[in-house]
Amino acid sequence: EDSEWSAREWFVVRKAEIHVSDDQVLIPYLKMGVEAREQILGDAGLEDAPITRPDHPLVRYAEIFTHNFDLIAERKSVVSQLREVAKASIMAKFLLESGNVLPDSWFSLGDETKPVCCLEVPQLWHDRCF
Repeated sequence: EDSEWSAREWFVVRKAEIHVSDDQVLIPYLKMGVEAREQILGDAGLEDAPITRPDHPLVRYAEIFTHNFDLIAERKSVVSQLREVAKASIMAKFLLESGNVLPDSWFSLGDETKPVCCLEVPQLWHDRCF
């Protein structure tokens, strides 16, 4: 039945590279995108499977989101932050796989910070809006 489906979108790294500037600075470069995944019932419960039908609404949404990813990241801080976390992961993977031994000073560059906000998720059903 075409009218009933369960799916979700996945943020994916489509291309990841480490560039080296003229003054020997490592710069992570990546291209991110969105993929549509249908949830199907498998042996272990719900599993994600790629949706390949080009006319599926979630596939169309994923293609448009991917095409406009950089613009969306400029306007939505959570998408921009996700991209920055992906860059940090790419840099960490590169440093681990390159076999370079980093001095201990690299691991104490930043100060320990305390959370700047409340870590509770707001629960709107406790608020009366009438």
